[in-house]
Order: sequence, then structure tokens, then C-alpha cells
Amino acid sequence: MEIHTTKLGHILKVTPKGVLDSYSAFDLVRFIKTRWEEGERLVLVNSRLVEYIEEDGISALVELKNFFEKFGGNIAFSDWNEEGLLVLGLFGLNKSSHFFAHEKEAEVWLSSLKIEDRRTLSEKSESISSLRQTKPIQFYSSPSSSLSKSDVYVPEISTVPIPGQEPVEKTKIGKDLDHSLEQARNIQERILYCESCRARLRIKTLGRHQCPNCRIQFDVSRTGGVRYLEKLLG
Repeated sequence: MEIHTTKLGHILKVTPKGVLDSYSAFDLVRFIKTRWEEGERLVLVNSRLVEYIEEDGISALVELKNFFEKFGGNIAFSDWNEEGLLVLGLFGLNKSSHFFAHEKEAEVWLSSLKIEDRRTLSEKSESISSLRQTKPIQFYSSPSSSLSKSDVYVPEISTVPIPGQEPVEKTKIGKDLDHSLEQARNIQERILYCESCRARLRIKTLGRHQCPNCRIQFDVSRTGGVRYLEKLLG
């Protein structure tokens, strides 16, 4: 997933590009919460470039909404495609006050809000470094030449555990930031057979995987579904 940001006055506009599934939802949540800790209190997520959204993506949107309601500030989501609106409707989110058909409507709503910081004094003293004490991130891709100078480019990212590195102990805020999505990743080991080469695969985590035999990539969702990212061999 690629993430582009721009400033609309006091509003941070975030434009994710790609799919919002079990793999990318974790990265989007962590990115926005990090920007909140850096001082952004009004966030507008323009979803016009989100191709489709899965159940884990819905969980990420709800988590972000609850986070802003608890700690202060606000977030709005706009410009979903027809498929996205259908999925939002299945969960009742299309009627939520945080979801808008057009970016301008969301911008007007956010501009009318009073910013309030609801953290306790102890929480306010937490360092931003606590938000970065998570799994290492590997970066791919390169910036697009079509971006305007006012855009900030975040390359395609994927959280990949690096062997031999122990996680740094997190503070309270650091634990709160990714608790729910991290918990969803911890599933029991299961055995799958690659639909391309029929190799026997041992799967221990959710998210994106690659068959070591034929190199085809696939996603494993929280519900146990498998989605291949490339065309299967005949």
C-alpha cells in the first residue's frame, strides 16, 4: 500500500492507494496514530484510491475512529467506490457521522470541530519513540513523478519480522496502539497446499506470504481465506 499526505489548513489529508486488507490495515493504523502523536488532531482519509476493503480493513477504520474519540481530535473518511460503500453498509458504517460521500463535506465537518486532547497527564508525557518500538518495516517501490510538491510520499510498506531481533519493551501507549491487530495476527499453525505448485506450506501468521517453491504470493485473512496476488499457473 502507498500512502500520500497533504495539509488542508489544520487538517491532515491521507490518501491510501491499494487494498485495505489484513496486511495493509495494520500499517495504515500505525501510520495515522504516529502522525497523531506528532501533533495532527484532524485527519481526513480520502479513500478514492482504495481498490477494495476486507473485514480487517473495517476493523482498522473502527479502531481509528475509537482512538480519536478516546484521546482527542477527529477523523473522517470519504470518497469510497461502490464496492467499498457496499462493504461499509454491511457493517452499518455508511450511516456513521465519520463517513462522507465527498471530500469537501468531510473537510467542512472537520473544520467545524473543536480540538480537544483527552489524554491524561501521564499519557501526555509518553515519548513518540514508544510508537516506533514495533516490528521493523521494509520499504519497497519508488516515488511517482506525478506527485505534486506539496505531497509527502510514503513508499509501499510491509511489516516483516527480522530474525534475530528481539522486540523492544513497549510503554503503555505503545501497547495500546497496535494491540488489537497484533492479536489478530497470532493464530495457530496451519498447513496449506500451494494452489500453483501444490507445495506443502506451514503457516503461522496472518497476512502476506510467498511460496518458497514457485514464489507466488498470497494473503491469509483472519477468517482463514487465501487470496492469491498473481494468476495461478494452469
